[in-house]
Amino acid sequence: DDAMSVRTLALIVLMLLSLPLRPAQADDVEKGEQLARALCAQCHLNPGQGEKKGPMGVPGFAAVANRPLQTFEGVVGWLQSAPPMMPRHRLTQDEMYALAAYIMSLRKER
Repeated sequence: DDAMSVRTLALIVLMLLSLPLRPAQADDVEKGEQLARALCAQCHLNPGQGEKKGPMGVPGFAAVANRPLQTFEGVVGWLQSAPPMMPRHRLTQDEMYALAAYIMSLRKER
């Protein structure tokens, strides 16, 4: 019976992992997209085409998301580091998480 419990638990875990984004995560992606359009569009987004390179070769968000080994945590860490070339928007942690969720939603399946 222990083996059956382990198999049942494993099946439940696999089913949970295959579920689409939870509503809170989908909300984060939507909030992140709104923030991106409000704060980042001039350099990172072209509303008509989705992505562009900015005036100084700034990568679009899809390019950032699709960098090899890019992770949600990596995007958040980069936003926390307040790179000198970016405007100081003084993002909250929730805003950084939302932006990272949006950026990583642009990652193509590998």
